[in-house]
Amino acid sequence: MAGSRSPAKTKSPSPRADALEPRLTLLRDRMAALDLDAYLLTHAADIAYLTGFSGHDSAAIVTARRVTVVTDARYSEELATDAPQAKAVIRKDAMTEALAAVLGSAARVGFESNFVTFGTIDGIRASLKKRRKAGKLVPIADLMLKLRAVKDAGEVAAIGRAIDVAQSAFTKVVNKIRPGMTEGAVAGQLILEMRSRGATDAAFQPIVAAGAHGSLPHYRPDATVITANAPLLIDWGAIVDGYRSDLTRTLLIGKVHRKMEEIYRVTLDANLAAIARLKPGMTGKQADAVARKLITKAGYGKQFGHGLGHGIGRDIHEEPRLHYSREKETLVPGMIVTVEPGIYLPGIGGVRIEDDVRITDTGCEVLTSLDKSLQWAKTFVG
Repeated sequence: MAGSRSPAKTKSPSPRADALEPRLTLLRDRMAALDLDAYLLTHAADIAYLTGFSGHDSAAIVTARRVTVVTDARYSEELATDAPQAKAVIRKDAMTEALAAVLGSAARVGFESNFVTFGTIDGIRASLKKRRKAGKLVPIADLMLKLRAVKDAGEVAAIGRAIDVAQSAFTKVVNKIRPGMTEGAVAGQLILEMRSRGATDAAFQPIVAAGAHGSLPHYRPDATVITANAPLLIDWGAIVDGYRSDLTRTLLIGKVHRKMEEIYRVTLDANLAAIARLKPGMTGKQADAVARKLITKAGYGKQFGHGLGHGIGRDIHEEPRLHYSREKETLVPGMIVTVEPGIYLPGIGGVRIEDDVRITDTGCEVLTSLDKSLQWAKTFVG
């Protein structure tokens, strides 16, 4: 269980070259199947996944024999330290000019159409034309997203550390929450406590939603005061060693609206039922249906508007998706997903209960360990 590990204290080193090589091999196999001479990456999470380098405003080009990272002088020392196995190109001109120079005579160049902008592709084409090169730029969707969906042992460990930090910080903060505090203050304290425990930052801006604000799934906390006799929904996570955690718990402070306890029970039942059924071979739609049928049977199907969950890793939302629209993609061992059913009642509040779960060979393992029982949720008397 995640709670058995100690919170991270220092930054772990970048992935070793021998850990990165299997990832590059998978990409190169896909490149060969698509008849690509080179592959262009601009999404920071993809570059870090393949090289260990996490600087911004950078790009990488992968060929059958080499990985080249194109960046600027701000990151030259960091690149040499974090990705010594990559060839470094410190650009002085526009990024598109530097990329065209690296691509040279490559005939077919794939690029991540999910992330590479039209302006970048247009600029590379113009630069290649100016250099009298005729390389064809081929848009490819979801290739890196699918490769990154299955986590190796190092990634699983990093996500575990991110969970530990998030849980430890939450335990410290939640025990100090009192009526009269603001949503923003609680969110700020969560970030402070996570960073003091080794997190680079919050995995996303924490959601702290008091009272009726809890019916807004992606609410942004402000100066609203937390009051007694109202629910409080908190959604947060940490970044540790480049990987993210994502959790949600809902507090029932004092004597809440009569509907809140009811939807808490239903949401918790849906969370537990989905976790009990998750296994390899299940589609995202099938996973979502376990929770959705239970919530619908209780009369709250229309109040559960989002999917059951999503993958987490270097990005907060990754593949796979546990969603009613995902009929074809199946879960495989090594994927890490959130399980986060929710019921939202406008004008009253909402309940969401979210855990991080790893798909195993025979089922799943819950990586989060915070209490989520109704009894725990009601201990906050206000």
